[in-house]
Amino acid sequence: MTRWARTCALLGVVAALSAGAAALGQERSPAGVRPRFGTKDRILYHAGFSEFTPERSSMTYDISNVAYDRYPTSAGGGTFLALAHIPSGAELVSLELDYCDTSTSGNHVSLALYLCDYLGQNCFAPQILNSISDGCNFIEADLTSVGYTVDNNTSELVLSALINTNDLTNRLVGAYIGYKLQVSPAPGVATFGDVPTTSPQFKFVEALVAAGITAGCGGGNYCPDQPITRGQMAVFLSAALGLHWPN
Repeated sequence: MTRWARTCALLGVVAALSAGAAALGQERSPAGVRPRFGTKDRILYHAGFSEFTPERSSMTYDISNVAYDRYPTSAGGGTFLALAHIPSGAELVSLELDYCDTSTSGNHVSLALYLCDYLGQNCFAPQILNSISDGCNFIEADLTSVGYTVDNNTSELVLSALINTNDLTNRLVGAYIGYKLQVSPAPGVATFGDVPTTSPQFKFVEALVAAGITAGCGGGNYCPDQPITRGQMAVFLSAALGLHWPN
């Protein structure tokens, strides 16, 4: 995403807040953009400033007059936290900090992405970003080298923004986490006799089995070379997309 695109997105956040929109901690796509399916697109999860809450109840905070950021007013500053809701199985690929920083005393906004268990323990931070004194801007880091796959059954993602000042010189605007969907790793043993581990389709067929989308064609086989009927296609698509409607 270009700097101009991020600026437009930030202006959209301000407009949404002014209109009393819902919470911003969610994936968003502009109108007319195709749905984010597949494993190639980078999807951006936005945690706006309103998603960040004080780490301790005694900490006080405020917003600037333009109302698109947050900063502590307690002596010594403080830390804001936000939980990131990324789908299980996704790979984290980027982290962005949006900030306003006019400090001349060496104090800046620091954003850490922590991976923790559900007791808030055993945390580690694969990436920490720090603002610089260049006004309202953003800084981004590539997370592909981390190789982290989200597992919401065992851990949670925590965004932690530390601000050491208690005035308008350092302000948190928000954060973006970029991720990509990916196909599950292949198991060591094949489910079907006609799709062995050496087959180029093995990983993908096993993903369908693990997701409950297919049970094969019977007799322990998948029949990879047989055509499918319209009825079978309906089963595949409905099960893969989780299609449903109100009763």
